[in-house]
Amino acid sequence: MITVLCMPKHRYTTEALASVPGLPLRSLGYHRALRARSLPAGTYVFTDLDRLNFWELELAARLYRTLRDAGMRVINDPARARDRYSLLRALKDRGFNRFDVWRADEARRPTPDQFPVFLRTQSAHRGNLTDLLETPDALEAAIVSALDQGVPARELMISQYCAEPIRPGLFRKLSVFRVGERLITTPAVHEGHWSAKYGQKGAADAALYEEDLHAVERNRYGEALREVFEVARIEYGRADFSVVDGRPQVYEINTNPMIGRRTQDHPSAIRVRACEHFFDRLCDALRELDRPARGERIGIEDETLVAQRRHDRFLLRPRWTP
Repeated sequence: MITVLCMPKHRYTTEALASVPGLPLRSLGYHRALRARSLPAGTYVFTDLDRLNFWELELAARLYRTLRDAGMRVINDPARARDRYSLLRALKDRGFNRFDVWRADEARRPTPDQFPVFLRTQSAHRGNLTDLLETPDALEAAIVSALDQGVPARELMISQYCAEPIRPGLFRKLSVFRVGERLITTPAVHEGHWSAKYGQKGAADAALYEEDLHAVERNRYGEALREVFEVARIEYGRADFSVVDGRPQVYEINTNPMIGRRTQDHPSAIRVRACEHFFDRLCDALRELDRPARGERIGIEDETLVAQRRHDRFLLRPRWTP
């Protein structure tokens, strides 16, 4: 059995896998898992790491170690996985990414030749907070505006613009999914805006869908992003990127990405084929991830988790106790 640990409101991401034959998978909210006296033996995938607060992240890391030490297969160590900022900084330092990022509350700032930039947050998946900012004055004004609206300074991140249209006015977001040691190219997203987050109806034509199908079938980008996941210390998740001047440029890794259904309602048969091919590969990778576990249940005896369980027995989520 594979158990995907996530925030309760984001259990929907794996619903498409619930009825897949031969794939024993369930999702479990952290708030239930962190107060459990025992958990079923099996494989555990820790997701939504960017949505956990600092104390929940530490509790999740303790649970990870409890399960690991009991012989369970555990994926994504909450204590070691890089957050968005540190990952992008590391990729820039290694020369993988050509664009830079900055924390809004640090003295380091983009040089004039690094503009335009935009603001986004360190956590969650809300997309960019601003459009492109062309000057230092515009950047500082945007930071002040975000702070005035209540966005915490430690969450604000400045990102250098790095995108390239595949046609005039058309952008493409690419993704690679990692499941254990398997890396799988996913169907692309096309939009008329440079941020290209969700896709735009009618933006792509048959030629682009055909190109996308070939990329998925041949797993064009899978191995090219293995280094990125290793730097991130993430074994399950989806890396979002685009190709600029012939080189992949990675924007983030989502540890709890949405998984669409195998057969999607789409007017393009080519697009449907690409989605089905990806879905089948993903399911195969998840089956490989699962492995038999000895015993039926694992007792959760970590001292901090036990104390927290007693402390929170009447609450819906963990309170900070140190």
